[in-house]
Amino acid sequence: MDEIADLPLNLQVKLLRAIEDKEFLPVGGVKSVKTDVRIIAATNQDIYEKTKSGDFREDLYYRLNVVEIKLPSLNERREDIPLLVNHFVEKYCKRNG
Repeated sequence: MDEIADLPLNLQVKLLRAIEDKEFLPVGGVKSVKTDVRIIAATNQDIYEKTKSGDFREDLYYRLNVVEIKLPSLNERREDIPLLVNHFVEKYCKRNG
């Protein structure tokens, strides 16, 4: 899930309920669907600060924040840029001949 911190509070409640109950009601559905999922969520915001300000549910934050990986922006990892450029040049050269 990309930009999880932008999820409106009413959808946060539904996501939390689906995670805890391991089932959800699809849009237009009449029968609940059982599920067992792992969620990978990302955001470029300080989600912990959003929990403190009340813009993100604390219980959902702790449910999602099992393994946290902080990745600095490319602006802070300039040495990675040539590696990425080379990777994509090779990839698109192969694809386009």
